[in-house]
Amino acid sequence: MDLAQKFEIHYHLLGKSHSMNALVKNKCEAEFLAVANEVAEILGVQLVWESQALEEGGIREIWVAIGANNSQIALIISVLALIWSTVPQTDQELVDLQKEETRLSIEEKKLEIEKLKKELEKEAPSQEALKSASKIANDSYKVVTRRSNFYKSISGCEKVYQVGFSSLDIESRHLGYERVVESSDFKKFIVTSNELKPLEIKSARIEIVSPVLKEGKAKWKGIYEGEHISFSMDDREFKSAVLSRQISFKNGSEIVCVLLIHKKIDELGEVVTSGYSVDVVLENIESGLSKETPQGKRYLHTQKLLEAQIDLFRDKNA
Repeated sequence: MDLAQKFEIHYHLLGKSHSMNALVKNKCEAEFLAVANEVAEILGVQLVWESQALEEGGIREIWVAIGANNSQIALIISVLALIWSTVPQTDQELVDLQKEETRLSIEEKKLEIEKLKKELEKEAPSQEALKSASKIANDSYKVVTRRSNFYKSISGCEKVYQVGFSSLDIESRHLGYERVVESSDFKKFIVTSNELKPLEIKSARIEIVSPVLKEGKAKWKGIYEGEHISFSMDDREFKSAVLSRQISFKNGSEIVCVLLIHKKIDELGEVVTSGYSVDVVLENIESGLSKETPQGKRYLHTQKLLEAQIDLFRDKNA
């Protein structure tokens, strides 16, 4: 059986054209290579991509994968065909990527990848292996973000009414059918929000460097774990007490709080910190003396009730 050794991107152009915006094409090329390299790295496959001469029929761009294991190359190319052409059925598929509970654990990924490698040492990739590898690759922020960038770029090129993806053998013969995505579906691949679920620190200690003593959206400044940070004070009760001078600050004043560390995915698919906010102030520390806040007491009481409910639920299902 012939194995896939090459990957083709086919830009279908209006008016039987054989040219398209060079900036769009170059951007799409960069995003494809970023995804291809990321998928290979995730699955632990050493690959080098070479660009083959362009062919007409719209524009056909062919990439040759060079590596030591032909079965692994075939797997990567088959996974790429699925990643680029499987249209998300609902927006929820992209939204779910941002929820930690839907993502594979590092241990799960390692086990699946080891299983894949053992299978590929003996035979060509099976449908089960392909499905497993696609799931692992699609769990990557980088893959989804760079794919989104590709479709966002190509959406701006009115000439392109379809884009197709094919697996080719070493002689550039098509293996199976071309997977085509219509221009009307491009938007379904585009991630509309890059915000992730905030990381919640339930007992963060922050030294106050510069409080905000007037109304407005100005950010407070403090030191958290040795790092200078700016943060929003979202505890209205605490903010009101500060504005009414019920609480004052001196050098070394601290708070213990529920701190939210906000995360987002940048253009390269990297997870970066986008900001900090204090949800609830639990304690106010002045001259080494700690005083629990009323809202802090309520918050802790609520948390204890929630934990008791969870424990009761576990006991019932034990």
